[in-house]
Amino acid sequence: MNGATRSWTMVAAAALALALAAAAEKIPDPKVAKAVAEARQVAGGLAGHLKELLGKELAAGGFERAVAVCSEKALAETKAYSERRGRYVRRVTTRTRNPANKPDEFELRVLGVFERMRRAGAVMKDYYEVVETDGRKELRYLKPLLVQGLCLTCHGPEDKIPNGVKKILAERYPDDRATGYRAGELRGAISVRVPLEE
Repeated sequence: MNGATRSWTMVAAAALALALAAAAEKIPDPKVAKAVAEARQVAGGLAGHLKELLGKELAAGGFERAVAVCSEKALAETKAYSERRGRYVRRVTTRTRNPANKPDEFELRVLGVFERMRRAGAVMKDYYEVVETDGRKELRYLKPLLVQGLCLTCHGPEDKIPNGVKKILAERYPDDRATGYRAGELRGAISVRVPLEE
């Protein structure tokens, strides 16, 4: 077994163990259980907030205006939400539109787990792991974001994106890598960090 295979096997085993523990909601350490609950609440709150914001923009000005939500408002709203909650929270993806959403090494590894699980037909609800950062333990948590039908207007195949949206994307994101998706594919994740010792 080579290093890459061994690494994937270890990650897959850890992901499966954590997924099973999360499904059963039996997290033995009360601090970790509390942090997981908080991370889920933070991630769900951000997802709901951005979805509501997108819906309002769609109703007010159609898809061209909705692009502005993703390109201008989503990053600022995520930062403001993170500050209000007092927690690190952001959206990450391997196929970036905005370079600010590029994952760190931990996030990249977990996104890889999510994608392999999705391809195997087993989409995980979320993933968490306790890590040590600068001598302090923290919970790292990711909630996968799957492409919905509505997302295809801005993130789908070339022939599904309206010309007005294409023009805006070309102007704002000349290095855009966030198109060509199909419904149900992994778009990215919401990443949250919760200190276990405050």
